Order: sequence, then C-alpha cells, then structure tokens
Amino acid sequence: MNKAAAFLRATYVGRFLVPLGIILMIVSIFVFRAVDHTKDFKKVEAVVSKLEPAEAEYTDDQGQFHEATDTVYVKYTVDGKEYETNYGEFTGFKVGDNKTICYNPMDPTEISSPAGMILPIAMLAGGAVAFIAGVISLFRAAKKQKALRKQEEEWANGK
Repeated sequence: MNKAAAFLRATYVGRFLVPLGIILMIVSIFVFRAVDHTKDFKKVEAVVSKLEPAEAEYTDDQGQFHEATDTVYVKYTVDGKEYETNYGEFTGFKVGDNKTICYNPMDPTEISSPAGMILPIAMLAGGAVAFIAGVISLFRAAKKQKALRKQEEEWANGK
C-alpha cells in the first residue's frame, strides 16, 4: 500500500470529525443569535383560530407517507388588543387548541415559539467534542504513521 493511501486510511476519522465539529460550532452561533433575538419576547397564551390547507397528504417516490400540513393562525391578546397572526405550517393542530407563544413587545405581530438555550449549547458542546476528538485522532494517526515509518527504516537497515 502506498504511503498516501495508508495516511488517508489512518486519518479518516479525524478528517470527518474536525470539519463536523467546525460546522456544528458555526451553526450553533447562528442558533444562538436566533434565540438571542427572541430573548426579550414576552410569553402569551394563544388560541388556534383557523387552519388553511397548505399541502395535501402524499406518498413520495420512496413510498414514504407525508401527512397533510395546514397553515396555522393564532389569536392572542396584548395590552387589551387582539392579534391574529400566521404561526406557520404544521400537522396535528385543531381550531381551539391552546399554544404558548412569544411576541415582540415592540411589534406584537412578530411571534415565535418559546426557545430555550439547550439546543445551541448542545450543538456547541457536540461540535467542540467532535473537533477535539478529531484533532486527537489526527495526532494519534500521525504518531502511528511515524512509528511505522521508523519500523520500516529499521527493517530496511536490517535491524
């Protein structure tokens, strides 16, 4: 086996984990920003006011069934004024269902689902672990390759 192929075989775990860790850490920054954007939002109870069909149920080419989705509208009251806003496309909601939402105090029509910091922290931690494990794997592979080269030299010199 040539040396390049041996090196690539020895480092595949690290070559996978290092970029994965970097990608997870970068994505976690964007998730942190999204969560941080809504940190000043206030919680309010909303009621599903109407559902509009968004996409009919279907079965895709691989035989996977997909449920129908509805555009969900919610009504909620802020400072005595009632608002009705598009909450998004979902399955399983019924008119009259209660849902806790968060709204922007500066613009009560801007709403969001309550977001926690668990997801971005988990992504950041997972990214850091993957990156560190990848670097360790690369160092171990390099150390092993160096030992193998030394052993090959000794064999070549008759030791």
